[in-house]
Amino acid sequence: MKSKKLLTIIALLLISGEVHSQVREFGDISRENLEMLIFDKDSAADAVVLFALGESNIVFRRGEFTLKVSIHERIKVLTDEGENFGNISILFWNNWSDFPQEIKNLRTASYTLDETGAVITREIPREAYFEERISNHISELSVSISDLKKGDIFEYSYEIYSDTPWDILDWFFQDSIPVKWSEYRIRVPDWLTLSTIKKGFQEYHINTKESYSEYVSFENLEMLQVQGSDYRFVMKDLEAFEEEPFMKIANDYLPQIRYQPVSIEFSERFYQNFTSSWEEFINEMLGDEDFGKRLNGKWVRKEIPGIVDDSDSDLEKMIKVYNHISNMIDWNEEYSLWSDRKPEDVYEEGTGNGTAINLILVDFLRAVGLEAHPVLLSTRFNGEVIHQFPGFDQFNHTIAYAEVDGESYLLDARDQNLPYNLLPLDVIGGKALLLHPLEERWITLDNRIVSSEDVKIDVQVSESSVRGNLRLSNKGYFAYIRRNQLDYRDLTKSVEDEIFKTPGNYLIDSVRITKDKLDGAFDLDIDFRLDKNVDADVLYINPMIIGGWDNPFKKNDRSFPVDYNFPFSKNLIYTFTIPDGWGIDTLPQSVAHTLPDNAGEYRRLIQVNGNTIIVNNTFYIKKYRFVPEEYDELKEMYDYMTAALDEGIVLKKQERELRE
Repeated sequence: MKSKKLLTIIALLLISGEVHSQVREFGDISRENLEMLIFDKDSAADAVVLFALGESNIVFRRGEFTLKVSIHERIKVLTDEGENFGNISILFWNNWSDFPQEIKNLRTASYTLDETGAVITREIPREAYFEERISNHISELSVSISDLKKGDIFEYSYEIYSDTPWDILDWFFQDSIPVKWSEYRIRVPDWLTLSTIKKGFQEYHINTKESYSEYVSFENLEMLQVQGSDYRFVMKDLEAFEEEPFMKIANDYLPQIRYQPVSIEFSERFYQNFTSSWEEFINEMLGDEDFGKRLNGKWVRKEIPGIVDDSDSDLEKMIKVYNHISNMIDWNEEYSLWSDRKPEDVYEEGTGNGTAINLILVDFLRAVGLEAHPVLLSTRFNGEVIHQFPGFDQFNHTIAYAEVDGESYLLDARDQNLPYNLLPLDVIGGKALLLHPLEERWITLDNRIVSSEDVKIDVQVSESSVRGNLRLSNKGYFAYIRRNQLDYRDLTKSVEDEIFKTPGNYLIDSVRITKDKLDGAFDLDIDFRLDKNVDADVLYINPMIIGGWDNPFKKNDRSFPVDYNFPFSKNLIYTFTIPDGWGIDTLPQSVAHTLPDNAGEYRRLIQVNGNTIIVNNTFYIKKYRFVPEEYDELKEMYDYMTAALDEGIVLKKQERELRE
């Protein structure tokens, strides 16, 4: 027993010494770190976080309990590129918000070694920071540390005071550069009950909980004993987080610890229960002055006669209302859970945030007799909704739900170029909460419309040239993307740059838009020719002359899901007429590679009919998400497809032609 106790004491002493060597006071810079040239665990790193320390502590200040958040981070610059990490920004609730925050004790400094080995310290005053209001309620304090160079160290620290002691800081341990030490300390009094969730698969290096007791003096000099728990979480030696293709916002995947207040029970004098169920949250939102109370406005009814006709079907009414709102009101590029102004003002002025626009859409849909409700969601860049945390800060946008003839529709009127049957790409994926007064209903954010790209290419070869015709038909999101991708002021140049795989190799003779229906197809007809003469005895043909068939997956393994913006299908039919006097020397085989459960497939079918070669490439993905365990098979299909697309057709002049 004594030996076990001794081992425990030794372990604690070792941890204590390790902590001291990792986290230091502001200005206490290790010469070893200053002399570091490369980071031994990642020699390619541009910079490394030496330590990041966060503390959340509820203190008694100015006669009330206040949340004090302390941040201290120190970074080593290892390359010229690492100098870019010297851009520091701090977001905070400004004086226009309901709960403004105050930043105190802001310190910033950089350190470098001169030619003699002496440490040169450069303090950056708070006056060098630039403060900017970036939304109605949020401001940013930022500074760029000038004259940073390879080998330097910089650090910053600050405190944020908030009058919402229950709003405990969430902590993210990993960063886009390696992190040697990331530590979060939190003091939670017993009168505050929190719900906690840990995300990420990394294990804590230190995870402790200790009891504390202290006395707090009120203004009337009454002393109150406060008890609670001190928590400490540490992760170390975290590799740089790299964003990968088809990945949602990094915050969904970074190792993190997050908090949500459940209740406050302060002695027998005060008790507050925060939203503890989604049903309560729905009722709060529907009764909110800046949300639910802005629905069912009488002003809407006088606008309806000019928008729909009595003879219109319900579906026609829905489409007309959607088109009217999307054309009448411009989105101001702001996301928010609440409407920024009165709906009448937004409608009259023709601009507003996304929630304001779509609440007006709900109102208009109801005014024409349709069942419609607001739907709350979190956009792709805001992160997935955590179902254990009912609360306002989970969401940042609102769309509309409508029910017509037993069919449900999700509508977002921010973009007049987006048809009613497609949601914007920034809201696709995940779950959304329908605000219905009688039930809690979660909706999957997807579309029933198939997004497809069909391409037909006919190529003719003569002794002097290679000419072809390309007919392209895009539907669904492909039509929306293509429609917004092309520059109509110079359509020929835009087609060459955006559609052809190797711009510059082809000369565009003509471009015609043959169909452009907002809720249908976008079709192009293109005549082109190869920018060289055919004068060789061997002709190499690669049917893959358009872009969009590349392999985005380069890594052999992946720890995160693959999240496609939308399921899709692509079909490319390449027809090549063999010129007289030529024969086939090499012809690839027909191939196919299919994923389990038919979740995706690449298939190539090659046929020869007389002097015509037909190559039919088909590729489709049928689901939004592939989990990490499915990555190997998904990448294998892409690798297989890439290898197949690199295979060309080889023609040779026939012997008689050569003799002549």
